Amino acid sequence: MEESAQLIDNDPFLALEKAKEAVKKDTTLTKHREDNSLSMQQGNDLTFATQFHLAVAYEKNDMLHEAIGTYSFLLKQKRYEACTGRIRINMGNVYYAQQNHTQAIKMYRMALDHTTREQKALRFRIHRTIGNIFVEIGKLRDAILDYEAVSMNADADMETCFNLLLCYAQIGDVEKTKQTFLRMLSIAKAVQSNVATNQEIGNESAAELRLHQELGQAQKDLFSFLLTAARLVCSMDHDDDWKTGYQWVQDQMNDKNDEIAHQIEMEQALQYLRKSDFTSAIKILKSYESKDVDMKAMVAINLSFVYFLEGNHSVADEYADIALASNRFNPNALVNKGNSLFVKEHFAEAKELYLEAIGVDSANFEAIYNLGLANVRLGLISEAVQAFEKLHSVTTNDPRVLYHVANLYEQSDNMPSAIKWFNVLAACLPTDPGVLHRIGNLYSEQDDDTQSFHYHLESHRLYPSNLDVIGWLAIWFVKHEMYEKSIHFFKLASQIQPNEVKWCFMIASCYRKMGKSMAAFDIYEQVRKTHPEDIECKFLPRTITLLPTELMIRICT
Repeated sequence: MEESAQLIDNDPFLALEKAKEAVKKDTTLTKHREDNSLSMQQGNDLTFATQFHLAVAYEKNDMLHEAIGTYSFLLKQKRYEACTGRIRINMGNVYYAQQNHTQAIKMYRMALDHTTREQKALRFRIHRTIGNIFVEIGKLRDAILDYEAVSMNADADMETCFNLLLCYAQIGDVEKTKQTFLRMLSIAKAVQSNVATNQEIGNESAAELRLHQELGQAQKDLFSFLLTAARLVCSMDHDDDWKTGYQWVQDQMNDKNDEIAHQIEMEQALQYLRKSDFTSAIKILKSYESKDVDMKAMVAINLSFVYFLEGNHSVADEYADIALASNRFNPNALVNKGNSLFVKEHFAEAKELYLEAIGVDSANFEAIYNLGLANVRLGLISEAVQAFEKLHSVTTNDPRVLYHVANLYEQSDNMPSAIKWFNVLAACLPTDPGVLHRIGNLYSEQDDDTQSFHYHLESHRLYPSNLDVIGWLAIWFVKHEMYEKSIHFFKLASQIQPNEVKWCFMIASCYRKMGKSMAAFDIYEQVRKTHPEDIECKFLPRTITLLPTELMIRICT
């Protein structure tokens, strides 16, 4: 059994074979004890251990039905009643793995009945697990009851309170969400106090270093939970005033966690930007200019971005310089400075800064995208394509990136690649008539008449007033001597441009080719009356002479 336990993670199949062998040997030993009237107390403990370990081995090998059978066998043995709670928990885990949520919850509830109030940590974990299952199956109010069973205790953990806050936020209970957030703040204060106490220890042994690492990770997790919860509280509907949530969070955080309070205030400034309230955003950002170096750099980056959006490029450039002076290796600061150079048409210098930003953060979207634009302005088409294709690998199917790749291939006369990328773009934007029109034109240049017609027709279906597409389709039908359909498109064009004479001439020409000379003459006559000063109308007498002799006699009569 010990050999099986050592192999259980690395070689579960071999561990299962050894577990089965251990059960067989225990069965033989038990029979020997019974035959010789030996004490069974130690044997009972060994039998439980081997059977329990066999069930665990079945779990590791995804033999869940066999695991349930073994656990059920142990439950039937009255002599193992003290271990019922542990068995029920494991059975709940197996049922959960089988996606049998009802049975899993039932087993966890029965496990709670077999745990004492002194086993707080175990009871909390069980309640949290039940709550998680209820969330997974969409029963949030049931989940809240189990999460509250933990959060109301003095020893509540941050993760359970965070899950409870998510449930309250999902059902729209603002007040309960705020109360849970305050509970999280009190837990955070206790954790931070514990961390501060342990950090005062000067012993640098390996065990102490591991402890400090764990405490450091705990602080990071704590910060992540609190920041996410604060953002969620801010985003909720507070009497139709979005600023109320931000103000409430800042009031609660100012004397407890300055770092999160500053972060929330920065996000409030960004929210002002989204609502085009640049004045309020700038006011918040400027209030941080006298703070510490890191805060000053972040503020300078944001202010540079705000002024750039406003079109105040000189001030944006000043703040970009301040941000770079504070932190030369901040990718956002490098991008902002590159943008300032870009609008001054210093494309080569901007390109160098974008490359430097990519060197710091290889997945920085703005840096790679702007690098592609700078290469386009510098005429470096192949390098621009390389930049946008790299960005495509980072952000799959972004329409802006796909368009630039396709457009650049078209500019470089690589029509097959251009068609390929425009088709990818069309898959992302299936209702964009402009993309379909471009694909139709590319196929037309490739002399693929059928595909070109298909994409032009699809473009017309989505945007029926595009004159370029209407004209192309009308001419296509004329070329294929389908004059009635071409007349439909020419008439549509004349409705869009009623003062354009050429559409009427096109309609008349179609009627002539169909042999409907009188209909053609009526259109010519109507054009001559409505546009007597048009230069093309002066040639109408010569055009009329091309009509059949019988019609000419009728006209003269």
